[in-house]
Amino acid sequence: MKSSLRLLLLFCLALGHFMANGQKSREQLEEEKKANQARIERAQRVLNQTSRQKTASLGKLKAINSQINSQVRQIDLISQDITLIEQEIGKLEEDKKALQSQLDLLKREYAEMLYIASKSSGKINKLSFLFSARSFNDLIMRYKYLEQYTDNRKKQVAKINSVSESLAARQKELNAKIGSQQKVIAERQSETKKLSSLKQQQAKTISVLASEEKKLRTEIANSKRAIKRLDNLISSLVSKSVAKTSSASVNEAVVNTKLSASFQNNKRKLPWPVQNGFISDRFGVKNHPVLKNVKIDNNGVDIQTSPNARVSSVFDGIVLDISQIPGLNNVIAVQHGEYFTVYANLKSVNVKINQEVIAGQLIGIAAEKDGEYEINFQVWHQFSKENPENWLARK
Repeated sequence: MKSSLRLLLLFCLALGHFMANGQKSREQLEEEKKANQARIERAQRVLNQTSRQKTASLGKLKAINSQINSQVRQIDLISQDITLIEQEIGKLEEDKKALQSQLDLLKREYAEMLYIASKSSGKINKLSFLFSARSFNDLIMRYKYLEQYTDNRKKQVAKINSVSESLAARQKELNAKIGSQQKVIAERQSETKKLSSLKQQQAKTISVLASEEKKLRTEIANSKRAIKRLDNLISSLVSKSVAKTSSASVNEAVVNTKLSASFQNNKRKLPWPVQNGFISDRFGVKNHPVLKNVKIDNNGVDIQTSPNARVSSVFDGIVLDISQIPGLNNVIAVQHGEYFTVYANLKSVNVKINQEVIAGQLIGIAAEKDGEYEINFQVWHQFSKENPENWLARK
């Protein structure tokens, strides 16, 4: 009986450890699902405002591709959720089986105690047992044995009741997990249907755009020229800034260093340049979404946003330059010590060169591009182009 009690104690400790760890994983997974769903909904709100045109465009295709990526991520998270629930169900079934075995053992032990008790039932047998003692000490020992025996029977009943309650609780929890599993499986089926619909839209849009290959190649050539002009512009601005810094006074150098450090410390914390929006094209070199064997490069990120969205500086700094570049409309460069942020494709500008700005201050209004309202946002550390997603706060 002592060994069975030890087994029960170890089992309860192991169960508590599993439930604590499982709960932590569950919370993390739910947070990821919730955050990704919020991204999907934000993108959908923007698209609902900008989907006036029915014709296919590169901007529309980028938006669909972004939605597909988020949808695939959501289905993956739901699948992880289903796997976790399956593991939890398996563990609960093991727990239930262990508790049932424990209950059966306790009942067998209790039955044996009742059988022994029935052999010596009644007051006469108990009295005979006591008064047949050979000495007073033997009498005391026999009396204590009877007391202990009665107490053990009571404890055995209490243990049986406790394990029975635990078994009922595990069954209730198991039923709840099975219900959750069915609900999440239905959720995955629903999200898979949405993904299928998006892929149909994607295929249709690609088909229309592929028939306009000549137009697309012209747009790519124009875009490359615009990017090259912007690259040269920022490189020239950085060169002038570095030269100016090297000849700056001690006080100016200290201010510049502090501003650079402050910007660096806000990595992954910077506010987005637009209040509503989603990344429609990411940083770096990638395959063209329509044309085969064609690579495109992005020195920043494209952010699709609401019509006439307000564009704000992401950090305190000084407006270094305002230029107009064909294909990118108005472009603003803001200096933050050794760092520079670039805001391209603005319809209008609300600041002047050498003007000091603070984080969140309006600097311009987003323009339309490829049928959607979109800005290009870049982060430079002197001559090095940084991935803006590593700097912006996670949405």
